[in-house]
Amino acid sequence: MCDAGDHEPSSAAASRDGLSRRALLIGTGIVIGATAIGWDLFSPDLSATAAGTYLRPCGVVPISSSWQGHRNRNPPSGEPGTDYAVVVGTPIRAATDGVIVDRKDSTTTATGRYLALRASDGNYIRYLHLQSSSVPLGARVTRGQIIAYSGASGFGSEAGYGAHVHVSLWIGGTPLQLGFTNSVDFENYVEGGPIQPPSEDPVPIHQSSSYQWNSVVPRGVWTRIPVASDLYWLAHSSATVKETGDVSIYLTAAKVTKGFQLRIVAETLNASGVVVASSPQPALEIPATAAEAPNSLTFGQYTLPYSLSGPIRLFAEIRSLNTGLRVEQVTVKKNYWLS
Repeated sequence: MCDAGDHEPSSAAASRDGLSRRALLIGTGIVIGATAIGWDLFSPDLSATAAGTYLRPCGVVPISSSWQGHRNRNPPSGEPGTDYAVVVGTPIRAATDGVIVDRKDSTTTATGRYLALRASDGNYIRYLHLQSSSVPLGARVTRGQIIAYSGASGFGSEAGYGAHVHVSLWIGGTPLQLGFTNSVDFENYVEGGPIQPPSEDPVPIHQSSSYQWNSVVPRGVWTRIPVASDLYWLAHSSATVKETGDVSIYLTAAKVTKGFQLRIVAETLNASGVVVASSPQPALEIPATAAEAPNSLTFGQYTLPYSLSGPIRLFAEIRSLNTGLRVEQVTVKKNYWLS
């Protein structure tokens, strides 16, 4: 999901459901300019190829915006690529062997943080909107190696976009040589070929529940939100069952004088059920409702599309911006598929 600001070089130099209604539903978020280093590491007579063996950055996950979709925008994207819908903190793997030739670690401009990989076959790949990178500039990496973690960075914020990873590909040259708008469809060069739409669009499972929480939330502290008595989980997957869908959490709050923040957290477990990693998704700030009535209510909503595989669970948190805020009701609505 990148537009005109994405082509500035750094200072350093779905399951197979594809684009079905299901993929579009969950498509918006839960987962590099050329340098002289990149040019010097490869001989001039290297013949660029597109072998069709590239790895997707996070495996087979839903595509929220295709390369063609980027080109069809008005105005067209400044760097057409493929957006893969994954939660913040999802490991990103190198598409093929190559060298890291550019790296940007700030959230500035439309790209946010990014990495650029000059592939050993002569092609050039950029990964945008990262949470963080795990390999240094100049590192030689191998196909399948973890090189970064997905995020939503851009425009000077950790939450400039919905959570996803954007991948752009140029054949036989750098974007500075070929032009940032002259990328090609990365999906045409991945192992197994591009994701194809399904013959039938599966009907999602729908869940809806409301819980009268009636609790005062401490000011300035992230507090886990229950969705039922002693129950906090919005979604979860296991080693054998994958869950894909979107979840919305709605809060009704009283005594809101400044506002509050909402976020969803993805928690990864090991085989014994012990939490080994926690990845907060971008926070959303809800301002106080402007009203003269002293007992007026403020309503907040947070929606997250997601694709979970392995022992992972999601829960929501609230952080009050004023003292005395009380959440009266928590409502959860969810559409999802199991596989």
